[in-house]
This record gives sequence, C-alpha cells and structure tokens, in this order.
Amino acid sequence: MASDGMDDPKGRMDAMRYGIREIAHDISSPLGVLRMAVYYLQTADPDRAKQEQYYRLMNETIDRVEEGLKRLRTLTGSGAGGRKSDAPGGGDNR
Repeated sequence: MASDGMDDPKGRMDAMRYGIREIAHDISSPLGVLRMAVYYLQTADPDRAKQEQYYRLMNETIDRVEEGLKRLRTLTGSGAGGRKSDAPGGGDNR
C-alpha cells in the first residue's frame, strides 16, 4: 500500500513545515500592505476620503493576518481560541 507521507513522523513534519511556510508568507504579505498604508497616511497628507479608504484597507489586512494566525494555531494543535480584545473588530489579542 502506498503511503501519502502522513503515516510516518518525517512525512508529518514535512507537511507541517510546508504549511507553516505557506502561512508565514500569508502573514508577511499583509504586513507589507500595512507598512505601506501607514507610510502613505504619515507622508501624503491625504484627504478624508483617502484616509477612510486606507483605514478600511488596514482593517481588512489585519483580518487577513488574524486568519493566518488562526490557521497556524490549528496546524500546531493549539486551536483557534483565545481572548477577544476590546479593540474594534474584536480580534484575538494573542
């Protein structure tokens, strides 16, 4: 019978490493978006409409990072639970 790589510890570790690398990329990319948005808001003196647009972008990006962290917790077996913050959006503050 052929093994799918999940029957042995090495196969499981390889799969976990791959998943972690993928999630790390999914978190790194949005952080670049946040950095760019903060820089723009600090240096460009945008009008109110542009500010709101960038704040929405930042909130959506934070949601993407939170999803990546939830996936990471699921992958590592620590679950997606956690305290909800009092901050708008109720994100996980761990």
